Amino acid sequence: MASISKEKRNGIINWRLQFLYEGKRHSIRLTDNQKRRAENVKRHIEELVRAKRSAGQPEPSTALWANDLSGTLHERLVRVGLIDAKRVNGDAARLLKPFVDSYIEDRTDIAQSTVDAYEYARDYLVEHFGEHKPIAAITVADAEQWRRWLLARPVAWDDDGNTTKTMAESTVSKLVKRAKTIFKHAVKSRLITESPFEDIKAGGEVNRDRDHFITPATAKKVLKACPDPQWRLIFALARFAGLRRCEILSLNWDDVLWNQGRLRIDSPKTGVRECPIFPELLPYLKQASDQRPEGSTRCIHRYHRLANLGTQLNRVIESAGVTPWVKTFQNLRSTRRTELQEQHPDHVINAWLGHSSKTAAKHYLQVTDEHWERGVTRGVNHAESPCLTEISTVENSTFPAVDDSETPCITALAAPLGLEPRITESESVVLPITLWGSAHAGSVS
Repeated sequence: MASISKEKRNGIINWRLQFLYEGKRHSIRLTDNQKRRAENVKRHIEELVRAKRSAGQPEPSTALWANDLSGTLHERLVRVGLIDAKRVNGDAARLLKPFVDSYIEDRTDIAQSTVDAYEYARDYLVEHFGEHKPIAAITVADAEQWRRWLLARPVAWDDDGNTTKTMAESTVSKLVKRAKTIFKHAVKSRLITESPFEDIKAGGEVNRDRDHFITPATAKKVLKACPDPQWRLIFALARFAGLRRCEILSLNWDDVLWNQGRLRIDSPKTGVRECPIFPELLPYLKQASDQRPEGSTRCIHRYHRLANLGTQLNRVIESAGVTPWVKTFQNLRSTRRTELQEQHPDHVINAWLGHSSKTAAKHYLQVTDEHWERGVTRGVNHAESPCLTEISTVENSTFPAVDDSETPCITALAAPLGLEPRITESESVVLPITLWGSAHAGSVS
């Protein structure tokens, strides 16, 4: 509990506020001489202490009061740990678009691709709710309606303007998760007491219907159709080394460790790792190195690091007489992961490609036509499977014949004793058990 007491200095009346927090008594002198306002400060500080102790959120009025604080009182409460030093003010504290813009601007710890994803979610929030929608006015029902609106949103039309495709559930899931993160920050900033998106189910983010395995024959066709060594290297790095698009554009010639047979990959997404210069990749890497312009440092010098290579690669694929597949670069990476899975331990491939086994199973590993063919034609080699060999041995074993004459048999004359333990009694009390039950001392005729 907090308390206030009157002080008089040089003829001026002030109020001193005292409160207990984390085992320490704190004292703050309030410059306001009005008792009513001092009591209001006392009430808000009691609410902040209660919220901190319960690891919950303060009342909305207290959250707004704390966010608008300034001067000495703000500094003291920050030092004590009751409020955060950083605050959101103005329209960024109330209205949807300014708030999300402020949040994205402050996220200096994320890659540009993640910034783009947050901006993508912001655009759909603003399109549906309006940029001047107060964030405190968005309810749980509004959040659920926004998700349904996304699921019904057209993304493809036929020649007559009829909708042929709506937004994929995996895309909606990603947008909902971004909205959850954004509004969770609003709660932490004490702009709202609870997030309207907290209990909204995002759904699955993975759409395996768009998986496509690029066979070696298809890869050979595309490589022949590539217009120059730069494009052959782009395709080879994606198909044979499993590099992400951003990693291809970030690769420098200094990162090609020829003597060690390795590539050093400084990934914008996951940091530095190394992977082998695979035999399939080596000729395209050497050709691009031999023909690189003098003074060039980047392996792919024609495009800047944020270039979108997908559209041009789809044109190359079409010129090879191959139908372009969806998720152009991701399916190239997925194909390489699936190939390597057949030859190397899991932890080794994870280190080479820069993701976990869980991520690989969720996003990359595919069941190919070759897997189906092997399952149908080859089955399982029992000779190489110790478990199946043991089972087969047991099934084919000859067991000794059983002599029925020596096997004890329970007949109807041996009545079951039941599950309860027998009670030890004197010999005169224990009665024999017969087919008709316990014998009685005095039979009834």
